[in-house]
Formats: sequence, C-alpha cells, structure tokens
Amino acid sequence: MKISLVGLGGCGKTSLYSVAFAEKRPEETKSLSPTILYETRRHPFLGLQVGIFDFGGQEQYRKEYMDKPEVFRGTDILIPIVDLHDPDNFNQAKEYFIGLLDLYRQNNEKPKIFLFLHKYDTEQYQKELLDTNVKRAKEIFLDLFKDYDFDHMLTSIYLQDELAKVFRDILMSSYADLKSHVEKAEKQLEEINAKIIVTDISGNVIVHNVPGVSSGLTLRGDLRDFINACNTVRENLFMSDSGIFKGRSDDGKEVELHILKYIISILIMKSGEIDVNSQDKLNTLIKDMKLFADLIIKAHTD
Repeated sequence: MKISLVGLGGCGKTSLYSVAFAEKRPEETKSLSPTILYETRRHPFLGLQVGIFDFGGQEQYRKEYMDKPEVFRGTDILIPIVDLHDPDNFNQAKEYFIGLLDLYRQNNEKPKIFLFLHKYDTEQYQKELLDTNVKRAKEIFLDLFKDYDFDHMLTSIYLQDELAKVFRDILMSSYADLKSHVEKAEKQLEEINAKIIVTDISGNVIVHNVPGVSSGLTLRGDLRDFINACNTVRENLFMSDSGIFKGRSDDGKEVELHILKYIISILIMKSGEIDVNSQDKLNTLIKDMKLFADLIIKAHTD
C-alpha cells in the first residue's frame, strides 16, 4: 500500500507521521527539519508493508517533483494536508492540490483521498479564529475532491489517540467489512472487566481499553517486546499459526496472550477472577477477532 502525504511547507506532514507512526511526542516534533524533496518510510500493518511518502512542501521541491509524475504513480491513498493556522495560504494549497490531481489523471489513477484539516488545536492560536478557518477551508477544499472516493477530518498531533484511530481507519479502508468488526470490538471492550489490547503482530494497536498504552499507532515498547517474544515461540517451537500464552503472579494477577493466525494478538490483563458476564463477552471477543484475522488473510490472498 502506498500513502502520499502532501501539503505546503510547514503544514505538519512530518510531524503527523512522527506522532502517529514513529513514537514521538508532539513536543519532540518542534525540532524537525523541513523535508527535502520527498522521503519514503516503511511501516508494517496487518501483515502488509505500507509505504508512506512524505513530500516536501517548500516551493523549490514542489516544482522539482511535479515535473516527475512517475513519483506519484501507484498511490493508493492521497492525504492532502491543510494548515488551519495558515489561512493566508489556503488558495496556494488549493492550486497545489489541483496540480496533483492533474498528475494522477496523467497516470490514469484515482486514489482514495482523505483531506486533513490539520492543526485543529489552540496551541498558540485563538479558538474563534480556528473555527472561522475551518469553515473557510471547507468552502475552499471540499468541492475540489467531490469526484473521488473522499473523506475529510479535523486532526491535531496533540490528540494522539484520535490521530491514531484516524490513521488506523485509513489503513484499513482498503479492507472491506473490517471497520465494522473494529467498531464492534470497541463496544465489547467497554463491557469487559479486564484490561485488553488488540494489536497486529507488529504492535500496531487496533483497539484497547488501557490508558497510556500506545504512542500513536504503536504499542509501548515493553508490551510489544513481550508479544514479539511469544510470537517467536509460536513460530519456532509451536510451529502453528496460533497460540495462547499465560502467566500468573503470586498475588493473583494474570496475563493472557492470544496470537491468532499469525496476524492478530489479544493481550488480556486481569487483577483476579472476572465475573461470568465479562468472561462470556471476552470469549465472544476472541471468536470475533479470529474471524477478523481470517478476513485479513482472505483479503491478502485476494
């Protein structure tokens, strides 16, 4: 899968990537340098390698790569980014996006488009002006992409959980019927009296009910290392596509890890025995996630 991040210089493309995918805190992005021409990064997700192309927004770089339409070829998902803190350049961004759409027409391609109205936060910006800018941005940009498979969203690097869900849904948008399974799982987690984290094997968080468990899409390091170690045992010792790993402390705390079809992991943390109702709902969740894993494998095969 190829994702192209595009926007004028300073609109926040690299910061978005860093917070959502590279485990950086929002404060750490303030020292990032402008992207020169474009950078390509790889990120595994649900068993696929996702290529994320971060196109520099400075004028000299835009001119250079706009003369090479082949660099945009094969884009599955285009993410145009508009800086809500910079309304004076909305029209310049619009002209840039129009030029990009012309390149895709030259390539006979029509990617899915997710427009980010970005920096929807009051970090050094007044709320009243921000809302005015959102209204104006919608008037300028929404009609631009009406002939495409298109959606738009308000984004901010300071809302990491929401940003992670935005990218999770975008990455899953190519898989038919998967979003409904995730939405169902989110509701199930609200009714289970245990801490649960559902990830892919690479440590991308799909759903969870544990505060502070991730940085962007990525599960925190100690839990990710545990899943990786258990997955190695599953593959090399069990030699099966699925496995269950359990641990218990002296004071009754339990950890249970389910690895399903070498794609999905479910980490369950209990402080003791859970009630029957929660256990029934947990069993249902595990069955649903097995189906979820089967659908992913089927999508890969197709």
